[in-house]
Order: sequence, then C-alpha cells, then structure tokens
Amino acid sequence: MQLQTAHIRTNQLPMDAKPEFDDYDTAINVIGALKDCSIVFNVIESHFSDSTLANRLTNQLDEFHYRTEKSRTRIVQEINKTFLRFESKNHQDLIQGIFENNVPLRDKELVLVWQFALNNRLFRDISLKVFCKTYYSGRTSISKEDITAYLKEFLSQNSAIKTKWSESTVSTLSTKYLNLLTKLEFLSAGRTKLFKHIRPSSEAQVLFLYFAKLHDLKQTNLLMNELLPLSFVPSEDCLERLKKLSIKGLFEMSFNGVALSTELTHSYRGISDVLYRS
Repeated sequence: MQLQTAHIRTNQLPMDAKPEFDDYDTAINVIGALKDCSIVFNVIESHFSDSTLANRLTNQLDEFHYRTEKSRTRIVQEINKTFLRFESKNHQDLIQGIFENNVPLRDKELVLVWQFALNNRLFRDISLKVFCKTYYSGRTSISKEDITAYLKEFLSQNSAIKTKWSESTVSTLSTKYLNLLTKLEFLSAGRTKLFKHIRPSSEAQVLFLYFAKLHDLKQTNLLMNELLPLSFVPSEDCLERLKKLSIKGLFEMSFNGVALSTELTHSYRGISDVLYRS
C-alpha cells in the first residue's frame, strides 16, 4: 500500500491564514506513541524535498507495524499538523533551512521540541510548567505523577476541556509525554525517568533565538520570553554564552543590566547555512 503525497500536505495552511495555535489538543498521545522519532524527521524532510516520499514513509510505518491504512494516515496527519504548520513565511523558512542542511541529530531533537512548543499549546504548557520547572529545580528525575497532577489542576480550572477529557486521557498524556522526551534523549529510559544533562550546542542556541522571536515578536527582552526555559541554558550562563556567539557576528545583542535584546542578522532561511555549512 502506498501513502499518497496529499496526506503530507493536507494540513498545511496557506501563508495568509493564521492557524489556531492556541487550541488544546492531544497530539502528544500520537507523537509520543511512535516507536522511533525518525519518522517525524522523515516526514518533515520529505515535505520539503518530495524525494522518495511514498516509499520512505510507507517503509518506516510498516517497520513500526501500523497495519491499517487508517492508523498510518492518522500518524502522518498528526505529524503534519504538529510539525508542518507555519505561522508565517519566516517560520516555514526556518524549518526548511534546518531540514535542508546536515544538522546533527542532537540539534534536530531540540528543534523538534521547539517546533512542538510553538505549534501545540498543551505541549508548551507541560514543557514549561512541569518539565522545565522540575529540571531547573535541581531534582534528578520527573514522574508521571508530576504531569498528571498538573493536568488535573489545569482541568479543574478549564471546565470546557474537562468535559472532553477522561481520566484515561490524562493518564495517557502523562505517559506519552514522558515517552517522547525519552526518545528525544532528554530523559533516561527505564521506570525512573532521570534527567539527562542537556547542553545545547552553540549552533542550537543561535537557532533558539529564532524560535523565541517567532513565539513573541513584540517581546524584545529575551529574558522575558516565555520560551526561554526551553533553551536549556541556565540564566546565569545565558548572557556569557550569547556574548561569545554575538562576537562571531551570528547576531547582535545588547544588555543594560535588566533587558537582554538580540537582533537577528541572518535570514530565517539562511541561518542554517551559516551555522552548518561552514
């Protein structure tokens, strides 16, 4: 059975249509259930290249034993909706530039988290309010109960969503979120989910500035950007690392003791060429 190219492009929005990025949905359950995140990378890469599209996707999904056309179609559509929605031309250019370059796997794993956070409010909220909060607290591990407790509190304040989500939905979301972060090498495998040491490369830290700008164009102070914890650079190290990178001409920055402003000097499409083709 061959997957049709249309499955990949069905959910992409026209450039003049702003997607409803603030809807809470349970895409985490589908993405977190994948046995291997390589299928996500393949869908994104194929979207921009179209080369060997059907064979690559069909082979990947067959290897994962998704036997029915319905399940295979749903997986590709969820990946499409989650990772191939673009709020602007700059947003699309950034992702396209990244996946057209020979970007190291670790950097691509970070990109996947940042793209998921941009496009999915629930993933963003869990990542910022539970995962990052726990990570920076000094604890060595995170548990399913940490996420479940947050989701139950969230539902208690959002009755409209509470009526749609069952106890099993909350339980599955917690499990699949941790599964995904484990596959992306943020957590150790095994019953106890230990945090792995997360230290973004210099190239990844520059890319993060572009994701942060896409998330909030109006916020000029990086230290006030909601996504900053997802840079995985401790606040005490952030200024010094950015200073060193700005000296290389990768961007411009200024710090007045309170506000840290960055000005992007390369295009969203071209920054990956600058970082990874030198």
